[in-house]
Amino acid sequence: MFLHKMVQPLVIWFRFVVILVLGSILASCGGSDGDDRPPCVGPLGAGVHQCGLVSGDYNRYYQMRVPTVTSGDPMPLVLDLHGFGSPVVLGLSGERLVSGMDRIAKDNGVIVAWPQGVNNAWNSIPSDALREGDIDDVGFLLALIEEIKQVVNVDSSRIYIMGISNGGAMAQVVACEASNTFAAVSTVAFQIPMAPEDCNLAVPLPMISFHAPTDSLVRFDGSSQGLPNGGLSAPESYDAWSDLNGCIDDSVVYFEKGNSSCEMRSRCEEGVEVAFCTIDGEGQLLGGHLTYFNNDKVNLSEKIWDVFSRYQR
Repeated sequence: MFLHKMVQPLVIWFRFVVILVLGSILASCGGSDGDDRPPCVGPLGAGVHQCGLVSGDYNRYYQMRVPTVTSGDPMPLVLDLHGFGSPVVLGLSGERLVSGMDRIAKDNGVIVAWPQGVNNAWNSIPSDALREGDIDDVGFLLALIEEIKQVVNVDSSRIYIMGISNGGAMAQVVACEASNTFAAVSTVAFQIPMAPEDCNLAVPLPMISFHAPTDSLVRFDGSSQGLPNGGLSAPESYDAWSDLNGCIDDSVVYFEKGNSSCEMRSRCEEGVEVAFCTIDGEGQLLGGHLTYFNNDKVNLSEKIWDVFSRYQR
């Protein structure tokens, strides 16, 4: 048992590195796993499905886990967005491999979709800032939800979105523009990617965010070059989401493990909650930017689903 616990993380890391290397090789050769894949035709049964969707000038790709369920009730849907450069190689989605949401899908009867950004990136800017020829990823993700509804039995009141890094920025942009679509949102290793006053929530939206203070790519203090958010720190981003949801400043620490902890404001409009977790990533890759891997073995997917599962639209 002890040996298994030691070896399993190494196996996951090895598989992830292989995916990154193969992805880089295929990209340099002009290939992209998932290009020209046809759309899925429903109704889809349990298992992992790989589907295409035409959006704008691109044939987009997504991977989806449909859980095994014993009833015909509609199921929750989570969109789980990868970070910049995370490829799909040989049928393996980098985000599916590392986020832990695949297990959440199987254990909780949740549909989880892992869409892929064009060139493994998200154009995480608001729709009103798009220029001619820009990739409209907000439009793609909203179209994807409608597409998934056609092939599996989705509970429209329980649709959620999350992401890490560039994907975390994208998740927040979509949530700000289409808050009526989602029941909750989560971001890992990325602050709010816009001026808070430019996030136009139509309704309050529960949020849980995670960041490592030692993150050397998207810095905890907001000092990273190129961040379009005016330099908000991770705690300031927590404050911004709290303000957007009309929360009273009553943060309570509800989880502690080692040097990691989560706090929450629960006195917000319409009973929503806003949470923020500081995760110990010191010594990890890029200072803990890939926050799913952390020193205290905090299971981010469980923390995310704990918040998501309490809300419906």
